[in-house]
Amino acid sequence: MASRQPLVVEVLRGPVVESLHQVMAVVVNEIGNVTHFWGNPQFLTLPRSAIKMLQALPLIESGAADKYGLEDKHIALACASHRGEKDHLQALQQWAEKVQIKESSYICGPHLPLDETSSHEMIRRGQSPTVFCNNCAGKHSALITTCLHLGEDPAGYEKYEHNAQKRLRKILTETMRVDHSKVAAGIDGCGIPTYAVPLQAMATGMSTFINPKETPARKAACERILRAVKAFPFYVSGSDNFTTAVIEKSQGRAIVKGGAEGVFCGVLPEKRVAFAIKASDGAGRAAQVAAASLLLQLGGLNEAEFKALAKYTMPSVTNWRGDVVGQMRIAKGT
Repeated sequence: MASRQPLVVEVLRGPVVESLHQVMAVVVNEIGNVTHFWGNPQFLTLPRSAIKMLQALPLIESGAADKYGLEDKHIALACASHRGEKDHLQALQQWAEKVQIKESSYICGPHLPLDETSSHEMIRRGQSPTVFCNNCAGKHSALITTCLHLGEDPAGYEKYEHNAQKRLRKILTETMRVDHSKVAAGIDGCGIPTYAVPLQAMATGMSTFINPKETPARKAACERILRAVKAFPFYVSGSDNFTTAVIEKSQGRAIVKGGAEGVFCGVLPEKRVAFAIKASDGAGRAAQVAAASLLLQLGGLNEAEFKALAKYTMPSVTNWRGDVVGQMRIAKGT
């Protein structure tokens, strides 16, 4: 299916459509060819955290993960936007100790845990957040670990010309089939470069995880990352979260990863398809509803699973008392 019109997510309050969000989406097959799209597949998009699985490839391919005996939960954290829960922080501390990374080596700024309960607990105890609380700390651990394994000084690993960033650009160029040395770059929330690429390229990049034409080494790295994400979805995000819930409920048939400003990427290994989504206005709530609808359409979730995850797939609008006063949905005909 192809439509020049984007998907439209409606936000209803009572019977009234209070807000509308336009969402672009692209689906590709296992070799990265477009099979479906809504809206503009060439829309320039900053992938943000939605492509962390691709950014984790150097950790595996370099041999760094094996050298330091990293477990699958650590690999999952390398792909994560974790929510700062106790187990996340403990696993990140364990990783740093395995590799002997000092906290001062991390350039991602500390912030309170994204998990509200964990954040409140930290405040009650009078604790200040550390860099491990940063939702991107796993990605940064992977970057530093790879540098140390290769005998490089990790200082300045966030800089465009550092070898860590050159490796990422090489990986992203190969997988997305867009020369990342020639595209505009900005700085992500965690401090490293993020590159503006066509939405279609993001989906093509994710197809790397199911592409039978990849080299044996890359296929092995992709299989290891998929295995880790499937086995430890909690470490990819956390409790009470769409990403974790989808991977758990589908038993790994659907792998999704969101990013800031209304971006989602995903791969359905059994269906041999991958996708990328971008909400035009950056609304994460709309991107999530669109991703859920796409998962249902593509078979990543069946009807029973979709309904079981209704709080994420068909989210209600509530007032401050918790009463349901509306809902979000895909507009009919889009």
